[in-house]
Amino acid sequence: MTNRHGRHAAHEAPAGAPEQARVDPSRISTIRAGQGARVTTRKNASEAADRARHSAEKRYFERHPEARTPAGGPPRSGRNVVLLVVAAILALCLVFLLGRCVAGLLAPGDDGEGTRQEQTLRPTEEEQEAIDQQSQHDSGQEQAAADGTVTYRGDTYSLQMQEDGLWGLVCTGASGSVQTLFKVEGTPAALIRNVDTLLVPENRDGGWDVVCYVIGGHGQASYVIDEAGEMIQGSGDIESAQLDGSVLRVTDTSGQTRDISLV
Repeated sequence: MTNRHGRHAAHEAPAGAPEQARVDPSRISTIRAGQGARVTTRKNASEAADRARHSAEKRYFERHPEARTPAGGPPRSGRNVVLLVVAAILALCLVFLLGRCVAGLLAPGDDGEGTRQEQTLRPTEEEQEAIDQQSQHDSGQEQAAADGTVTYRGDTYSLQMQEDGLWGLVCTGASGSVQTLFKVEGTPAALIRNVDTLLVPENRDGGWDVVCYVIGGHGQASYVIDEAGEMIQGSGDIESAQLDGSVLRVTDTSGQTRDISLV
């Protein structure tokens, strides 16, 4: 009895001893891998330093909230924005003016020079009138005697005796140049111009024919031919040769007349 009570008494807390806290087993949880305290090593030293710095900054801004910078940067007033816009416009204007100045230096007086050249090339009223008259003259017809002259584009054409005894058609240019264009074998009876074609009716070997030459045609003189390609000629000497529109009318000393089409 005594031993049993003695053992029972040993398990009871002595009088006056503090009561121990009781732990609820349902509230105890285990720690998984990666949780709990971590030992700093060489591999995670930088990460630990970043966490410490971030924690220090967080505590500092909690104590000093006025030190935080707004997310959108420092506030800008409307006046500052207007000043920036005006400054940008002034800068663009300055660049434009500088570009114009450089262009003017590289090509001085270009517009004025072009205007002066245009005015120089443009004929005066008197010159234009002379040009119109010459154009009207050149587009028409003209005829003269064997010792006469005809003109075309300012040049003068005449029949002159050459050193070899033949008659030649000579061109005297507006500049004073003289050139013999061709020679005729007979005796010229007239000198006729039909626009840009020169006609020389001639007497030769008891008959007559008509020599033609195109001004500026870069070809030799030839004879007027008919539709069959035969040279037009007649008997006797030429009494007269007259232009009638597109027809050259030749009358010989026997009184016969022949109309030669020039088209």
